[in-house]
Amino acid sequence: MKPLTVGGPLLGFAWARLGVSVVLLALGPLVSPGLMPGESELLALALIVGLASSGALLVLGPPAQPRRLAWFICLLDTALITAVVAATGGARSIFAFLYVLSVTAACVLLSRTRGLAIAAVSSLLYTGIVVSRTVLPLSVFFEAPQETTALELVTMFLNAATLLAVAIVAGGIGERYRATRQELETQQKDLRDLQAFKDLIFQSVGTGLIALDREHRITAFNRAAEEISGFRVSQAIGHAWPALMGATLPLESIEAAIDGNPRASMRQEAMLRRPDGTTVPVRMTFSALRSGEGERLGLISVCEDLSAIRAMETRMRQADRLATLGRMAANIAHEIRNPLASLTGAIEVLTSPLTAEDARERLSQIVARESERLNHIIKNFLEYTRPAPLSLTTFDVAAAAEEVLVLLEHRASPGSLKVMREFAPSILWPVDAQQFRQMLWNLCLNAVEAMPEGGELRVAAAVRTDVLEVAVSDTGEGIGAGDLSHVFEPFFSTKPEGTGLGLALVHRIVQEHGGEIEVRSSPGLGTTFTLTLPSHA
Repeated sequence: MKPLTVGGPLLGFAWARLGVSVVLLALGPLVSPGLMPGESELLALALIVGLASSGALLVLGPPAQPRRLAWFICLLDTALITAVVAATGGARSIFAFLYVLSVTAACVLLSRTRGLAIAAVSSLLYTGIVVSRTVLPLSVFFEAPQETTALELVTMFLNAATLLAVAIVAGGIGERYRATRQELETQQKDLRDLQAFKDLIFQSVGTGLIALDREHRITAFNRAAEEISGFRVSQAIGHAWPALMGATLPLESIEAAIDGNPRASMRQEAMLRRPDGTTVPVRMTFSALRSGEGERLGLISVCEDLSAIRAMETRMRQADRLATLGRMAANIAHEIRNPLASLTGAIEVLTSPLTAEDARERLSQIVARESERLNHIIKNFLEYTRPAPLSLTTFDVAAAAEEVLVLLEHRASPGSLKVMREFAPSILWPVDAQQFRQMLWNLCLNAVEAMPEGGELRVAAAVRTDVLEVAVSDTGEGIGAGDLSHVFEPFFSTKPEGTGLGLALVHRIVQEHGGEIEVRSSPGLGTTFTLTLPSHA
């Protein structure tokens, strides 16, 4: 076992020696008023040496090798205690208990073996005090030789046995103390290393880490969280979450969801306002923070800065928009070319003087129809490219869906269209009412046109986890796998008379509302368009 340093305990021992010396110096004359002149000087000298050695140790501090000094002080204390006992009555002295303190100190400061050695030396010296009164009378302390009584002999042997017993017991306790202290120091070192390792990882990770207690106060805030939020650690630790991060994230609902499923994690995205007034898009993933016993202590949030991702998404959308614009230009040229060719041919015939009157009437109808077709193409194109600003109001989307379905039922042939309604009588949601109607009309009309021989149109709407989910399904021929990725592109259509702007317009409206739309289709089994609109849009 590696020896422990005794520097700290040695200073404590020095304070104890100093206190005992002061007390004895004050009480010695009171408890032993009949001291002989030589005894008084011996007592004073012993106490002065104890005071001086303790004071010197406290002033100078422990040396480089405190164990040697501790061994020397224990031997010195044994000699000083012998002097005090001899000066205050020998076998009858009330200060014989100081030997026990000396032996105990030796066992704690040094080892069991040296504690036994101090006990043996103390026993020998105490025996010498008792025996010397008869065998070797010291005229300095005693007026005449005195015979040792039986009680003094019994006391002598009892004290010697007590000192040995104390050495054995205190030595065992001292060994246990040293082993426990060494283990504690090892664990403290391991804990410091672990703390340093944890701090290194906690502070070096590039993702913001924020710990919250049960009252939603911030208890940990790493360097990355500082950079993302703009708040310093001193501004964050101990403060409530809404004071720094705002009230955009529903911590109560997040906490309830995590309590329901301890292994679950909740992911939320929000705009975080920094102290300088700027905002940054962040994604926060919340998980339960638990103790080693499994008790939930709070929440841990992993905070990610989405600024770079949003910038990359913007660049990708710009690149995709440019690519779409190129395809759109080619498609619109193709769409306009056909009615222009019809118009050109009809006008050429109309300008001929040889054209019959009935032919002129048919040609005039062609000109009007193709002109209307051109106007319809340009109108839809302008609606797609120049959208009106959103006007969000709390709107009954269920009522709008019912209006659209009633119009389609009257438009279709009797008995050919079966409409299934799967929504509540009233669903209030913040949307642009006019654009929502147009979006729903385009989806339902597209579904009806996909079933020329009739079929089933299913419209479902419900609020799920803070989003409005609307699904429009048909039982038509479906869309081929190669065409699914192009259905939302302008002027892409699988129908001979389609312009391809209806679904493109739906896609744009959904994006403007901050939502998403997806399409699932299987050839021969029909198609389902599912759109989700968030409440904060």
